Amino acid sequence: KLCSYSTKQQVEIQNKWLGIIQCTMQTAMVTYIVFGIFIYNRGYLDYEPSRGAVATHVHGNFVAVSSGRPKVRYFTAEEITTPGLENGNVFVTTRQSLTRQKRGVCEDKDMPCENDEDCHAQVDGKCSEKGFCVEPSWCAVEDAEETYELDAVADLAIWVKSSIQFVGMAPAKIWSTETDHAYPEPGYNLFTVRDLLLLCEPTPVRFEEISKLGAAIEVQFLWNCHINNDKCKPEVKVRRLDTLFDEAQFGYFFDDAEYISDDERYLKKVNGVRIFIRTVGVGHRLSVIKLVMKASTAGTLLTVAPLIADLLMLQVLALRKRYFARKYEVSPDFSEYQEQLEAKKEALARLPGNLAEDERALERDQSWQRRLEEHD
Repeated sequence: KLCSYSTKQQVEIQNKWLGIIQCTMQTAMVTYIVFGIFIYNRGYLDYEPSRGAVATHVHGNFVAVSSGRPKVRYFTAEEITTPGLENGNVFVTTRQSLTRQKRGVCEDKDMPCENDEDCHAQVDGKCSEKGFCVEPSWCAVEDAEETYELDAVADLAIWVKSSIQFVGMAPAKIWSTETDHAYPEPGYNLFTVRDLLLLCEPTPVRFEEISKLGAAIEVQFLWNCHINNDKCKPEVKVRRLDTLFDEAQFGYFFDDAEYISDDERYLKKVNGVRIFIRTVGVGHRLSVIKLVMKASTAGTLLTVAPLIADLLMLQVLALRKRYFARKYEVSPDFSEYQEQLEAKKEALARLPGNLAEDERALERDQSWQRRLEEHD
């Protein structure tokens, strides 16, 4: 009894539609488990997301001619990429306007007005016929400004150094673009501004489209590395950002002032490409625990097919009553059987023959007890 084995009785139902339904569902579930869970989603792997580091170097010098006041100017890479802003990110100037200004009282182009009440009364501001406030401001010394169209920066070379580390899985390993490519290599770690714009998704961007107003783009170096593999190549993804925030006012620009004295300065109006460079990635490795858990969890799906087939067999099909009779064996009601058995025993005990037998047994016990006491 202790080491006995119990098994279930199986009933074979001769119905081809139930067989087809069960086989079809099990085939679909096995396909989902193999291709969906293990091949596509790679459920047998353990993952660790991480953020890496990035460093950039810019190369290129250009000569441009002003379209306002005729003037030729030489631009170095430092001037084109000023200001540097955050580490790893790059700003590339595509258009620059230079105006010499001096403190005085003149029309302020940043203060449009309709009447004198729109101007500052504290400085006795007046509204001019042209619709600008006349008040103390920075006034242009020269009628024409110097405007430089830096179309040549489309070929400005940007050398990107990207590296990443997965501390949880492999704290001693670092994957970097410098591992097998210590020098700039076009298409791998060296890109021009035009190259990055053409890599934008979902729509490539031509440099000529953004040279006037500028743009903001994000460049991601995506690492997908197996922890046991020392070699890993990042995938470069680029998208445009300035059109996502405001489709009506896109571009990237800022104003900067270079002071000559306390009362005189050069005002720079700069448009350009703001490049945000990021390094992100995911490390993965085989996990036996996940493999067992995924396999066991997915295996339970196979038990759903017989349950649905039973439900259809017992509730939907025309011969459901016959199938019920073959599947289930209904036993008699034993709820009052024990009470009936006790009552029968009590009735047998009250019979005359049984009472006499009990009296004789009692006498034998008493006789045996007396002999035992006499012996003592």
